[in-house]
Amino acid sequence: MIIHMKKIFIFLSLFTTVAILASGCSNPKIDKNITKSGEVPTSYLHASFDINVDNPKEVVGFADYVFVGFVEEMTGTDYKFPVTKETEDGPKELTSPYTNYSIKVLDNIKGNLQKDVSIPIQKSGGLSEDKSTYLLYEDDSLPQKGKAYVFTVATQPNGSLLVSGPNSNIEVNTDFVSKNSIQALSEESIANALTKTDEYKEYQDAYQNEIVKDRKRFASKYDAS
Repeated sequence: MIIHMKKIFIFLSLFTTVAILASGCSNPKIDKNITKSGEVPTSYLHASFDINVDNPKEVVGFADYVFVGFVEEMTGTDYKFPVTKETEDGPKELTSPYTNYSIKVLDNIKGNLQKDVSIPIQKSGGLSEDKSTYLLYEDDSLPQKGKAYVFTVATQPNGSLLVSGPNSNIEVNTDFVSKNSIQALSEESIANALTKTDEYKEYQDAYQNEIVKDRKRFASKYDAS
């Protein structure tokens, strides 16, 4: 399989990420899906990256924390960094959506986030402010409530956690994932179940062989170290 290299300047800060979404990083192309009547379409942004987002070793090496997290709730959407664009109907203010979640860390792969509390994370992308379309990077997806994912996140200067770009949340396929079953299981039982999943194994191996990206890093306010 041929892997296409992409250049990235997401993850570094909320401003950097939003600059790509809003202003466009060299006039990126946006594709809009055609959906059934009544469904909200999704617009995909073709961005540039300076790591190979299809290589888990590079994705993990760029991230500050990598963990399996259970999505408890979607808690709303923030709209940031407004820009004014000319449209057929005249100037229009556009914002970049960031979707907020409450998650529970099931197991840490890289870094040591707290497991005994609900932790807020933010995902770049989401429902536009006018509710007309979902805005996402190409090949990206939004986490869903009640599912578990391998999250690769970058810590922002204020200590918050940002999930951004393709392959930053990979769903973990395991039968034990539900709120009730997770509450009933011990940390050891959860860890044992996760070690049997392909996604967990892949990112454990990626961490052991990570290709570290030299950049400024910050510690999360939810770090348990």
